[in-house]
Amino acid sequence: MYVCMRFGRTKLIRAFETMVQSLLPSNDQLSAQPFVHCYSEMCMSSTAVGVPMRPENKLGWVVTAIFIVADMVGGGVVAMPVAFKQSGLLGGIIFMIVIAMIFEYTGYQLGKVWCKMMQRYPHLKVCRKPFPEMAKRTMGPGMERFTSVMVNVTLFGVAVVYLLLSSNILHYFANRFAGVQSSTCTVIVVLDLVILPATFLKSPAEFWGIVVFAMLTTVISVISILIGVAIDMGACFPEVDYPEQTSNSILLSLGIFLFAFSGHFVFPTIQHDMRNPRDFTKSVFAGFLLVIILYMPLSVFGYVVYGASLESSVIYSIQTDWLQLGANLMIAVHCIHDIGDRHKSFESRSRTLSQSFSWFRKRTSSHAHHHTSSGFVCCSVCA
Repeated sequence: MYVCMRFGRTKLIRAFETMVQSLLPSNDQLSAQPFVHCYSEMCMSSTAVGVPMRPENKLGWVVTAIFIVADMVGGGVVAMPVAFKQSGLLGGIIFMIVIAMIFEYTGYQLGKVWCKMMQRYPHLKVCRKPFPEMAKRTMGPGMERFTSVMVNVTLFGVAVVYLLLSSNILHYFANRFAGVQSSTCTVIVVLDLVILPATFLKSPAEFWGIVVFAMLTTVISVISILIGVAIDMGACFPEVDYPEQTSNSILLSLGIFLFAFSGHFVFPTIQHDMRNPRDFTKSVFAGFLLVIILYMPLSVFGYVVYGASLESSVIYSIQTDWLQLGANLMIAVHCIHDIGDRHKSFESRSRTLSQSFSWFRKRTSSHAHHHTSSGFVCCSVCA
């Protein structure tokens, strides 16, 4: 009886291999064997597998490049000239170019690894936790847990920074121009409630239009800052004084540069939603090139004109009020979008969260409590 069952199972597996092989193009390099392995694995454990997305909702490589730009720029725009103040003009240029090249290469490698995983484990095309899944396939379950912890800590930290930054900007605007007297903590709570509906969306592909708008706000902010610096050049440049750099200040500037180019934890999630994930390498190259184009002129121009008088944000060094206000509001809008984006990456790691757009999705998920507690922690940090 056992021999008959074993013989029948062998015939079934061979028939399945033949069926899959017949469906593959003759020039494709994929074999049928990985399909057998991933099919049995998917039946045993499917916690990392989600619901497939409709092809028309997936992203092209140009929109993906915009996602990468929107993911990296934002807070880095206002802080990058300060990094030049701490590292010096030459040191800042070297740091920016070298770090951009390293991060671009690692992003390229992440894209290649994901494509290789798609060849070996085709069912992971609908994976809900791509970054930890990559760690699991390459270095084991222990590294998957470690990667999940590191990614979640990073996402939470960045969300806190952006929430505080955007709240401070809105608080400054409300008090100075609208005459509304309120505490920063109140603004944080209100802003958290405003952002909440955006967290009902399923994936980045559901709100790609908002991402494009967020990138446009950053471009408008950069242009406003450059115009403001150009206006101030006649009065500030003749009196400029450049600070001396120390080993301490250079190390501090390195942290700002690394933060300004961070965002790799979101890359696999974005690539996961592409129509053709193999095009992600083009998106990475175009995205980093656009980031350099946004960062470099602003940083060099701001440092050369203002020097040691640079504030913690280059926007507050601008003397023209309406340009300062416009640039601040654009950065606030971008940061508000980025908070929602970080939350989507955070909650995508849930094993029980519904994948449909609804209030029930938030009300019944354990991550609703995570979101609420995150808001209260941010309020505590601000207080």
